Amino acid sequence: MVERLQSLLIPFLILLASVYASLYVGTLPPLWFALLPFFPFILSIIALLLSWHFNKGRVLILVCLLLIPKLHGASDDASMTAYLVVSCFCIALLSFVRERGFFNRFVINRLLFVGMLLGWCYAVESHWVSFGFLDQAIFHFETTWSSFLLWLILCFSIVLVFVGWWSTGDNFQASGLISIVSLIVLTHFSVSQSQFDALLSAQFLLWIWFLLMESHRMAYLDDLTQLPGRRALNEKLVGLPKKYALAMVDVDHFKKFNDTYGHDMGDIVLKNVAAQLKRCSHPGKAFRYGGEEFTIVFRHNRLEGVADILEDIRSHIEQAEVSVFDPKKKKEVSVTVTASIGVAFATQGDLPDEVLKRADEALYQAKRKGRNRVAQAPTLKKI
Repeated sequence: MVERLQSLLIPFLILLASVYASLYVGTLPPLWFALLPFFPFILSIIALLLSWHFNKGRVLILVCLLLIPKLHGASDDASMTAYLVVSCFCIALLSFVRERGFFNRFVINRLLFVGMLLGWCYAVESHWVSFGFLDQAIFHFETTWSSFLLWLILCFSIVLVFVGWWSTGDNFQASGLISIVSLIVLTHFSVSQSQFDALLSAQFLLWIWFLLMESHRMAYLDDLTQLPGRRALNEKLVGLPKKYALAMVDVDHFKKFNDTYGHDMGDIVLKNVAAQLKRCSHPGKAFRYGGEEFTIVFRHNRLEGVADILEDIRSHIEQAEVSVFDPKKKKEVSVTVTASIGVAFATQGDLPDEVLKRADEALYQAKRKGRNRVAQAPTLKKI
């Protein structure tokens, strides 16, 4: 729940800041006010360069889509409503498709699809094609069928992205949700061109933030287990307090498991173990050390409960069943794995590398004693 809301926090703050800035845009110094129309182009170029650098084709499509009202200059309500609906619908679709890279056949196909939607809207607005019944009022209301369908698609897009974000906490969907809300504000509450430029600039700033967060995720988060990786662990070890504990967790007989079921099934096991660590290690923080090894950092002032937490983790890993495909039986089977854990407590003056080494020695002690157990390294007495 907390992680979900955190993914929405910065995009929401960008939205609030942009709305506040648009209200007072007239108070800008003359130089900044003169440069304001160029801000959307400058920020869009930065977003395009970052999306190219990090190979994010979905952001490329979004940036091109957001630039359309600035380049086309659509000002009438019908054009802006059509643009709003197409943009929100495309954001919803992009939230549920896989990332395929920056410039390849997948991106070209998606750009052609977006262009087809925009072309269709332009053809309807220009009366190249028309459907008479869509211009008729719904029963005795003033709303026409075309407006009703457009707002229905808009509401569907919002609900779709919201449900996707709520179920996964995905950063792209969080940014997409706020982007849709920003587009509604942009098309219905910006009364001057300067306000429009300020709100549009915030859209590009939102996606620049997303790309920077993605770069951080790629650098610090292990892609398979979704736990922080070795680099994040190294930075965590630098800022530890005087009292802390480090635990090393190793999946038992993992090489034998890979030889029996295959490396892809081994990946499923690692994901399951990571899920147990993430769920049960509080107040510690779990990291993927490498291979089938994980590290848990406890930096809480009260460390007397660490042994119980580690025993709980070991028990949950042992009891969790994982469905894997057995190549010999040619069918899916449920299997369980066990883990050995070694923990070491820091004494005053210990370097983190020394504590980590003692935790690793305790881990091998647990393996020598039969595996599937927790072993604690002896506390060193300082002379």
